[in-house]
Amino acid sequence: MKSILAAIFTCLCVAFHTFGATQSLYFVGGFNNWDISHPEIATPGANGIFEVDIDFSNNREFKISTVNPEGSWTRFDEGTLYPNSTVKDNEWIYIQEFQKSPNIDAPEKRVYTVKVDLDNMRLMFSTDISGHEPWSGTLPVMFITTEGNQSITSKDEYLQAHYYIDPMGVEGVEAIGSLDDQALMQIRGRGNYTWWGFDKKPYRIKLDKKTELLGMNKSKHFALLAHADDSAAGLRNALGFAASEAIGMPWTPATRPLEVVLNGDYIGLYWLTETIRVDKDRVNIVEQADDAIDDVDGGWLVEIDNYDSDPHVTIMDTSGHPIWLTYKSPEVLSQEQQSYLQTAMQSIQNALASGNESEANSLVDFDILARYFIVNQLMLDMESFHGSCYLNRQRGEDGKWKFGPVWDFGNAFAAGRADKPRFIFDHPDFSQTWIGEFYAMPTFVEIVKKIWSRFLAEGPDMLSTALHEYADQIAAAAISDGKRWPKYSHADVARESERLQSWLYGSIEWLKTQWGSDADVESIENDHLSFRIDGKDLIIESSSNSKLPLFSIDGTTRILTLNPGINTFHLPSGIYICNFQKFAIH
Repeated sequence: MKSILAAIFTCLCVAFHTFGATQSLYFVGGFNNWDISHPEIATPGANGIFEVDIDFSNNREFKISTVNPEGSWTRFDEGTLYPNSTVKDNEWIYIQEFQKSPNIDAPEKRVYTVKVDLDNMRLMFSTDISGHEPWSGTLPVMFITTEGNQSITSKDEYLQAHYYIDPMGVEGVEAIGSLDDQALMQIRGRGNYTWWGFDKKPYRIKLDKKTELLGMNKSKHFALLAHADDSAAGLRNALGFAASEAIGMPWTPATRPLEVVLNGDYIGLYWLTETIRVDKDRVNIVEQADDAIDDVDGGWLVEIDNYDSDPHVTIMDTSGHPIWLTYKSPEVLSQEQQSYLQTAMQSIQNALASGNESEANSLVDFDILARYFIVNQLMLDMESFHGSCYLNRQRGEDGKWKFGPVWDFGNAFAAGRADKPRFIFDHPDFSQTWIGEFYAMPTFVEIVKKIWSRFLAEGPDMLSTALHEYADQIAAAAISDGKRWPKYSHADVARESERLQSWLYGSIEWLKTQWGSDADVESIENDHLSFRIDGKDLIIESSSNSKLPLFSIDGTTRILTLNPGINTFHLPSGIYICNFQKFAIH
């Protein structure tokens, strides 16, 4: 009996020596290059739990010990700990003491708060980072919580959710709700390849009521674009949208960078973007009713698609390949609507196949198409007339099909051809629907050259300014995003923006050899503009299509797209300068 009691006493003493007297835990791993002389040290908090923030972005392997190594792996190995089961985010798992344990793998390459509860011999990798927040603090943060913290797994079914936007001190950005007063929304997945091909997912959001988000026009409908396919952290898309504005497209989706926290998990840098839909502030056409039998000539919003899965009509090109035309509005077609759309698209195909320039010009707006083409040619987007290529038509006998708005520049300046400009329809990486046939028409080419000449007057400088402003905006957030998603590595934004500018200038110089290098300054100087303020609206009457920089007192710049006639811009409160005139919005 005495021997049994002695054995128990000895075990208790060993346990006390190992854990009861432990005032520190020691962490060594890939995060510190396995430097045993400089371990990360954690001490117990008020609840007795040891906590330490560790950045596993570059290497997930590490070890924990209860023994101060004092520079010795032998000493360190005397008190190492190891989990009994697979580690997961935000779940306690049991651990045990080993002599010289194997390495532990963190669940993901990211920053965690590692929590160790020695009283209960358990371990947790918490995404609720203690001591600091994972976001940069340089951009607004959108906090989204789905009902019941459900995961978003569908592109078709919305989940109910709450949200609020914290400006994080960014000047000119208004808060939307708060932690204690959140707004209602719905959220689902979106995209095709970007949805299933990447861990960092894009989302579609539908707000409970129309709201002005980050200075954009009031709406319920926005997208959160992840741009995981763009090593330049979304700068390709931002630059493509800026080019669309500079060239004078009728409407370009507004886009704003922000950071997102979803169900308590920081999911990185996103671009809040206006979605393409029929709306007076977006694609401003008559919204045709679903399943209508009258007035089926418009309005129409259609996409030249590269997927055969969405509701569409199909026509064949001259090579016998299908052209899929997905209808976005209306969404459900009657027989009359389907027949009209099929016939309209076939008419364009027939005019191009026969080289009938007059007929093609009567069906398609050559001016808008020329602008759309220049933007995508400038960005060397070989996928531009292959998918995410939109057309719209206003109701009426004289309504021509208009290409646009632009969308998705993820394939712009792709590796292997960014520094070797060529026409996007010349040996394309993807099939380029119709643009090669349009470019064979002399009238269309002349329009392209005239618009190009006007663009050269101010466009290149506008794009350079926009690119560097965006790069400065997202620089810190891209580092935070890179820690969360290291395999997509967006961290060195300055380098990527310089590469993009180099490719852009290379593209411009090559196009000068094709379309001319003389800038049409005179037509811009002859623009007639008048300004007035109506509440929070800046109203500009213009005699032509043009671009105008709007400077706010905080130093930010916005490019205004002017069309002939009355142009209205809804602005947040502030002091502005436009066309050498200073005015206030209250």
